[in-house]
Amino acid sequence: MDSPSPSVPVAAGGAASAAIDALLAVLRPLARMAIDHGVQFNQLEELTKRAMVEAAMQAVRDEVGSGSAPVSRLSVISGIHRKEVKRLVETPDLSAVRSEQTPATEVFATWATVPQWLDGEGRPRPLPRRPTDDGAPSFEALARSVTTDVHPRTLLDELLRLGLVEVDATTDLVTLRGDSLVPAGRIEALLAFAGASVGDHLSAVRDNLVAGHRIAAGEAGAKPPFVEQSVFADELSAESVSIAGDRARALWTKVLKSIAPELQRLEDADRAAGRAGDHRIRIGLYCYAQPIAPAPGAAPSTPGEDGSR
Repeated sequence: MDSPSPSVPVAAGGAASAAIDALLAVLRPLARMAIDHGVQFNQLEELTKRAMVEAAMQAVRDEVGSGSAPVSRLSVISGIHRKEVKRLVETPDLSAVRSEQTPATEVFATWATVPQWLDGEGRPRPLPRRPTDDGAPSFEALARSVTTDVHPRTLLDELLRLGLVEVDATTDLVTLRGDSLVPAGRIEALLAFAGASVGDHLSAVRDNLVAGHRIAAGEAGAKPPFVEQSVFADELSAESVSIAGDRARALWTKVLKSIAPELQRLEDADRAAGRAGDHRIRIGLYCYAQPIAPAPGAAPSTPGEDGSR
């Protein structure tokens, strides 16, 4: 019996070069998002390992239909050591990753909870950035009480970047931002939506790539399962990009007004016909723009300078 063909092409010497380039392009904004929210590399590494093992398990299920895969097989597919695969399979809980703190967040937590750094009403007291002659608590003392491996100035810069503290330029007092002590429900909701939306988008891309390989191999009836299209333009001004973005928002309003009632109609029809409601769908539109980075070593040019524009 012939072995099943792979779902995606693999170069003879390992991962295809194009796949490496595509994954790096995906990982760059993911890494920036991690940095924006104070997620450290070791946390992201743990999440990546878990995602790789889960993907390996799904790949085996897709191949054999059901059942669990041996740890050794998951290790070969994912490239993760067997002991690590076993740990990840047996301990799916993410509480350890979620609770892990960086030196900066440890300073924040200490400041917000330890009595030494609170005022008489139990609130984090403003701290002079440097030690004072009277020996009063200072931010530097707080930072050094948490770690001596990172300079207090570096920790302060990170807390400022994360929006957790403010520094009064006149008094040189460092203060915990009041809104940083309140659960950021709005941000959490936005992050949950971002994860679901981008995750579904990438899932559609992955499934379409698998279908593209099958089409290239001449498999009968193979076709991309999802709409996943975009249009690209460059050599635009910032003003034109703004206009295009506004038109994209207006277009989404029209799409939403059209598709939402249709989805409700389909749901009602399924319910009336007694069909199982065991599928979901996400339909979206996105728009992104940024300045074009000049080619390395290229001198800036003026539009029309060479007569081509």
